Amino acid sequence: MGKKIDKKQLDEPDKLQLIFLSARAFMERHKSRIYAGAGIFLFVLAMIGGWTLYRINYEKSAGKIYSKIFETAQKAESQKAESPDADQAAIKEYKDLIVQYPRSRAAVLARYRLGNHYFSRHEFDAAILAYKDFLSESPADSDLVTLAYHALGACHEAKKNFKEAIESLEMAMKTTTASSFEALNYISIARVHEAMNSPQKAVEFYQKALGKITDPLMTLFLKRKISVL
Repeated sequence: MGKKIDKKQLDEPDKLQLIFLSARAFMERHKSRIYAGAGIFLFVLAMIGGWTLYRINYEKSAGKIYSKIFETAQKAESQKAESPDADQAAIKEYKDLIVQYPRSRAAVLARYRLGNHYFSRHEFDAAILAYKDFLSESPADSDLVTLAYHALGACHEAKKNFKEAIESLEMAMKTTTASSFEALNYISIARVHEAMNSPQKAVEFYQKALGKITDPLMTLFLKRKISVL
């Protein structure tokens, strides 16, 4: 048997109806503010959507250009023996991409590729600037950050700026992806110490590299290096 409803309850106004009436009265009093707020919300939503679409198209366009340049650059690299300046077009196109799409991910990668091109041409000062530009823009968790610091070390080593070379290689060892390139960095640090006439330090890092190497030929090479030093 259901609960009996007394007369007092029957005389009370419906609570849901009261809430609805209160809400309608509030909206009537603040109608202009509500409309303004809704307009601002829709405007912001449209701006976010428009910006998102713009960024997608921006990155897509930059990516297409980068892929085309990279493909051309790979072909040019195979022709360098016959034509040392074959990569000049790629260098120019990478620079144009950076100017045209400076905030794109493709532009970040283009800076790294520029560094590689300049390094292969032995234009070490230009390579250093390109690698530093890349490092200032690249996300810290990129594998290329480790390689860029390593390449910086190689540039300084080629210029016989051994102190700067060691500093760059040590920075490579501190990156988030350093573990993937430990042997490479240890060998480079050892080689720089060897060039600085510090055989004990060179041996120390060659031994560290030896502990990371699995390739038999490289293992043999490092053992010979250590025995000579």
